[in-house]
Amino acid sequence: MSAGCAAAALVGCDGSDASAWSLGGVGMKGSSPSAGPAKKVPYPVSLLLPKEIRLDSFTGTRTFDEAGGIRGLDVRIKAVDAYGDPTKAFGEFRFELYQFRPNNKDPKGPLLGRWRVDLNDPKVNVRHWDNIPPRYKFRLKWNRPIPVGNRFVLVAVFTSPFTVRMFDERVFVAGE
Repeated sequence: MSAGCAAAALVGCDGSDASAWSLGGVGMKGSSPSAGPAKKVPYPVSLLLPKEIRLDSFTGTRTFDEAGGIRGLDVRIKAVDAYGDPTKAFGEFRFELYQFRPNNKDPKGPLLGRWRVDLNDPKVNVRHWDNIPPRYKFRLKWNRPIPVGNRFVLVAVFTSPFTVRMFDERVFVAGE
């Protein structure tokens, strides 16, 4: 499937078309300064803000409808505070799916799709929160089946007015 066809088949968590985004050279894991300075949050409350995001090993492809076949990505992601504990995160998550390139320093091949989920609204934020275990859960819908056994790279980027930009990357096999 061409990258253009795959991108056209994407819809976001809320059923809207996927937005156009670019990582702009973000690496595999870590953080970088946001587009602007983070809003000042007083100590010790600042210790409870996310300091890192981690894509969970349960992230993968899933069937979301009765028709069968893989119809999207089930993303599990944890925001971690200064104490190493899971915490809620107010901001925006962006997810990018790439074809996997074996035997390369950078495993990201052609971009297949992008999704954006804005968690600044407390009602939306809590809708994606999973208490056990404490982490966020996103069902990123794709209108086409994802071939079982193919490898993909998922990149997650979190941006907030209260923190630096954070990112993580995970390689997974569809259907596992």
